[in-house]
Amino acid sequence: MSSKKTPKKAVDQWIELAGADIDDWTGERIADRGRAYQRAGHVQELGQLADGSLIAWVEGTERYATHVFFEDDGFPASFCTCPYEEECKHAVATVIEYQKRLQKHQHIPRAGTDDIRLRLLEEDEEPDSEDVQEGDAFIMAEDTRKDIERFLKGRTKAQLVDLVIELCTQFPQVAKAIIDRRQLASGNIRSLVERLRKEIRSMADRPGWQNYWNNEGFTPDFSGIRRKLVTLLEAGHADAALSLGRDLVAAGTELIESSDDEGETAEEVTRCMSLMTEALEKSSLQDADKLDWAIATMREDNYRICEPLMAFLDRRHSRSAWSTVADRLLKTLKTFKPPRGADTFTRHFERNRLSDWIIHALENAGRHEEIVPLCEVEARRTGSYERLVDRLIQGKRYQDAEAWIAEGLEATDETRQGTAIGLRNRLLEIRRRERDWPAVAAMQVEDFVRRPALQGFTECRKSSEKAKVWPEVRQSLLDYLETGRMPWLREDWPLQETGIEKPKSAPRRQFPMLGDLIDVGIEEENPEAVLKWYDRRSEKAHFRYGIDDNAVAEAVQTHAPERSVAIWQALAERQIAMVKPRAYQTAAGYLRKAERVIKRSKRDAEWRQYLQTIRQQHFRKRRLIEILEEFD
Repeated sequence: MSSKKTPKKAVDQWIELAGADIDDWTGERIADRGRAYQRAGHVQELGQLADGSLIAWVEGTERYATHVFFEDDGFPASFCTCPYEEECKHAVATVIEYQKRLQKHQHIPRAGTDDIRLRLLEEDEEPDSEDVQEGDAFIMAEDTRKDIERFLKGRTKAQLVDLVIELCTQFPQVAKAIIDRRQLASGNIRSLVERLRKEIRSMADRPGWQNYWNNEGFTPDFSGIRRKLVTLLEAGHADAALSLGRDLVAAGTELIESSDDEGETAEEVTRCMSLMTEALEKSSLQDADKLDWAIATMREDNYRICEPLMAFLDRRHSRSAWSTVADRLLKTLKTFKPPRGADTFTRHFERNRLSDWIIHALENAGRHEEIVPLCEVEARRTGSYERLVDRLIQGKRYQDAEAWIAEGLEATDETRQGTAIGLRNRLLEIRRRERDWPAVAAMQVEDFVRRPALQGFTECRKSSEKAKVWPEVRQSLLDYLETGRMPWLREDWPLQETGIEKPKSAPRRQFPMLGDLIDVGIEEENPEAVLKWYDRRSEKAHFRYGIDDNAVAEAVQTHAPERSVAIWQALAERQIAMVKPRAYQTAAGYLRKAERVIKRSKRDAEWRQYLQTIRQQHFRKRRLIEILEEFD
């Protein structure tokens, strides 16, 4: 992997990279693990290259070299010597560590272009002077290999035998590897496979755990199992390797369920399962049997450790093979028995997972005409109406879709409100496709009453404006937030019936709904309304309605600057009272906003007096005083 040049502005970009941006870059799961790694102190010898990119050692299952940089398009990227190579938790930990150190004003050492970590990351550079540990394999430098070769060629056969036996005594793994190769050479692999099966099952006896705060933990090591699987595959025993796949899933599932970490154990199991793709390709099974094996194994997987098998399933296979698999799965569905003691949710989940695979097989077999009838049967059996409606909408069968939506809503009880929301959203999508804006607006008003929020208010505005009824709808929504009166009970209500059951009044809601009314006032840039409802608040109302004081201050700073300043001062003083350095930084942010408004009002002396009062009241809080000095 050759590292790419980073724009000079990259140094500033690391600070601007927010948490949400990091989540988008690597995905939330990897990003959360990276943050945990940083908190646990796994990032070591952090350095910055002249182009602004970052390099570090990150301790994990092994010690990995990690390089993070910005592409020319402004997006972050990374290379790492870990198995994932790119966009991994080690890269996230490196970025977070850099940000934390800058926040603490700590020096970041400069790294040179000759840094050994960059050499380890170079894919096209032959290792000619140093040995490298890469994953499970020890990659020997060329010079080292030649030295060993010269030494061995100068020994007699007896001396070589003595040397190997000595190494076997010192390193048991060498002895096991030689025994494995002897059995493979003799063609007797049964004992090797059984020994490996026992080793896989025994892995469940030692669950993984991590204490990230104390930098302690244990992750089960599957490297020995991976090496043996590779040995089987290289020796041409793909069927034997494949026979261990189900054992891996069973043992891995048990191990993950008993482990207490953030996915490190699951990663170890997943790396083993990635070898099953190669085993499937090389096995003697017929194509349909290979597909069957992959699907059956994935159906047993509740922790996504079998995701590597999708690489095999996504490859091109014959329609006849998929058709055979579809027939087998349909037969399984007829005799389907849920897990013993399973509740209704689990029974439906397992059956839907099976029927999802049937649909996948039918699609690849070209038997599309069988999919909707199957979905219809299963919708009534498991409540999977959303899946059926999606198929009907995809086929532009809107009338049929509406009929099934109505049936699904009628069949949905209070325990499955998620399904009801999904069906209403699909009916809303149909109305949008038909450009029936009055109907769209009516449905969105009902959704707003079910779940009042600013986003729902703006959605109602967009559709009502297209239907040319926004003034009436707007007033009805505001009346609902203030009094709880249902919009469609107004005499001048301009919208039609939706054809679905209307929401009922919510007895637990307390009106006026101050938080939502304030949000609407801010959205409409109506500072008078914002202050009207803000002044109705109380301490209890703050908690109940989630009022954002900072947003209020931002909204009214031109209309009522003195109110904005008072709100920001109160927020700052609340943070200072927490007696935490991080809270002092937050307080300073509020004070800077207040300072800008006060200076526009030509009240500099008043502001200096206020800061002096804060210093006198909190003179013992040294970190706070240091932060306040920045205002001078």
